[in-house]
Formats: sequence, structure tokens, C-alpha cells
Amino acid sequence: MQEQTYDTNLESTVISSIIFNPTLVEKYSSKILKKLFFLPLHIEIITVILNLYNTEKIIDEEIIRNKIGKEFENDLLYILTKNPINRLDDYLEILQDYALKREMQALAFDITRKLQSNTSGLELQASVANLTQEIATGNQLDLLEINNINNIEDKEVEFICKEWLPFPIRTVSLITAPGGTGKSWFVQQLAIRAIQEGKIKKAFLWLSEDPKEISKNRFTKVFDSVLKLQDQTIKSKIDISDSPTIQFLYDDQRKVEVSPLFPHFKTKLQSYDLIILDPLIAFYGTDENNNSSARRFMQLFTDWANKENKTIIFIHHSTKNTTQSRGASAFVDAVRTVYELDKIRDKEGKEEESNKRIIKLTKDNYGISNILKSFSVQRELFPYKPKVVETVYEDKGFGLGIHNDF
Repeated sequence: MQEQTYDTNLESTVISSIIFNPTLVEKYSSKILKKLFFLPLHIEIITVILNLYNTEKIIDEEIIRNKIGKEFENDLLYILTKNPINRLDDYLEILQDYALKREMQALAFDITRKLQSNTSGLELQASVANLTQEIATGNQLDLLEINNINNIEDKEVEFICKEWLPFPIRTVSLITAPGGTGKSWFVQQLAIRAIQEGKIKKAFLWLSEDPKEISKNRFTKVFDSVLKLQDQTIKSKIDISDSPTIQFLYDDQRKVEVSPLFPHFKTKLQSYDLIILDPLIAFYGTDENNNSSARRFMQLFTDWANKENKTIIFIHHSTKNTTQSRGASAFVDAVRTVYELDKIRDKEGKEEESNKRIIKLTKDNYGISNILKSFSVQRELFPYKPKVVETVYEDKGFGLGIHNDF
């Protein structure tokens, strides 16, 4: 199977985004290069855009149309039908990878051609070394971002739901629990409270284990009977899905690969600042006990949370007969906060009937225990149901089993 070396849809999306938002050129000036684009028309359009930027002229659809010629008007209109995005990092990274593969293909072709000629081995070796050096120089990787300490803004850790159960903003947290503990009830209340307090503008919950109608039923009970809220605008800011999940890390012929759908997934959820995914394992398609793979998977989400100001919460199944995280320890190592959810039990370990659950803070990198004043708290998750006490009346001669007072 031939390796893919270009994606015209990605190219069109990048161009469309720049035309709709020209400030992206300045933001990504060192990364938007002509060689990233494969289609000749795309190369011509990006050349026009870069020339306009370098000469400090307005980047405008009409100017671009005039520069490339009216015969390409329909092609430009097609490009502009692509939904623009505000962050190009992932798209440019993919296009850079494709461009590098094209250059390597050209190198391989050149080597093959010279092998069929009278070129000597030493000349061929020198030519390959020179070409390889040119490719390496032209494709230097931006390995890390370096900032002087004086230029970094000093910030305290921020939390959502600080008065109820704190979760740090711009990072990934983990909630673990046995089945049937009430995890979906818990996260729906969390989302409602986060919206209510105002720090979260929009929340998305991918509750893949329950039909959306069941999730809606629970949402209504939490909203009306647990929290007893009246503000109906909160509901318009919370979206859910019960769609089949996407495995963002998966095995491919003995290799572990990141799904090409991950950038599209991030774009789809661009407008949400709270994202809850249930369960973690449904989005993870390789060995659950492999720490290397688990670390790579979690890094996808911690980078996303940090760069795009997302608060991401995974729901994870616990090991059998415990509340502890299942699978590789890297799932826990990668996050800053872990809560374990469990039923309330008496001294003998017998489950007590309650509309509450006990929540234990088992990983705390941001001082949440100082806020809670404890590592274990109880929180109401379900509507209160009064106990029904059965009364047995003594029959004193009436034969009807009715108390004498009647």
C-alpha cells in the first residue's frame, strides 16, 4: 500500500482559515511554508498570501482572486466552503510530515536514477549525504517552547466547582469507580455546577455507555430534584453524545498509532471548555496495561488541555472489588487529580442505602485537600427517597387485620 503524502482537504482548511482570519499568518509565520502544500493552486494561493503579509498589505479574498486569476474562482470558492479553525498547530504538523515524506520520496527517486547511471559509489554517497543534509536543515523540528522566566505570567491554579468538589482548570483529571456507583450522575452534576458558577461557558459530555434518553432522564432529576435549580439557560450550555466512541490510540500492524481523527475531534469540540469522556478505555485502543502506550495516550489530552484551555475529565473503571484505577499506572501518573467514587458502607462493610456517595481524593498535586479540609467527603448524587416503613397492626378480634382505632 502506497504511503499517503498529501491531504488536499487539510490544505484547503488551512488556506480557508487564513483568509477568514489573516492574523493566523503572523501567529504561524515560521510554520506556514509553501512546501507544505501539494496542489499547484494551493501553492500559488499561499504564495500570494505570504507576499501580501511580507509587504504588509491586506490579505483579502478579492485581492487573492485577482492575483490567481478568474479562471480559478470556483476553486477558491470551494476552498472557502471549508470550516475555518482558530488553531492550526495540528494541521500544520500533519502537512509538514507529508512534505517531509514527499522530499524523501524525491530523494529515493534521485538515488535510484543515479544507481542506473555511471555515477560512482563515492559520488553517490556524497550526493546522498548532501541531499539528506538539505532535507534535515529545511525541516528542523520545533522540539520545545523556551521562555525566559521574566516573560512568563505568574498564575495561581484555578478550579471549577471549588465550593463543591474542586477540579483544576487547563488539565486532565480522572474519576475512578466500580460499575453501578453513579458516575454518570456525578459528572452531570459536575457539569451543571460548573456552568452555574460561570467559569465554564460550555460543557460536553460523551456518555457512551448509556442511551442519551437515559442520560437526559438523570440530568433532569439532578437539575430538578438534587440541585433544585430554576435557571433554564444552564441547559442550553451542556451538550451530550451517546455516539460510538473513537479510539484515538490504536494498534496498527504491531505499531501503536495516533488516530488521524484526533485533530478533527479537537476541532469539533473547539467551543467547549469542559470535556467529560466516559469511559476512558473506550477511547483507548491498545494494551490497557502498557505504560508507554498509556503515557502517550494521556499526553495527547494533557497537551490539548494546556494549549487550548480545556478542562478534561476522564471516567475510568476501577479494578475488581476496589475503587482504584484499572490498567497501567501511567493513566494516574499523567493526571494531576484523581477522585475515587464509592458507595457508603457501615462498619461491617455492608452497603447503606443513601442518596450520597463517598468521594476520596487519592491524587492531589494542586492542594485540593487544603480546600476540602479532608481527603474524603460525601456528596449527594441522587434525589432523596424517604424510607417506607411497613406498619403491622395487631388483629384484636375484628378479624379484618385493622387497628382498633379505625
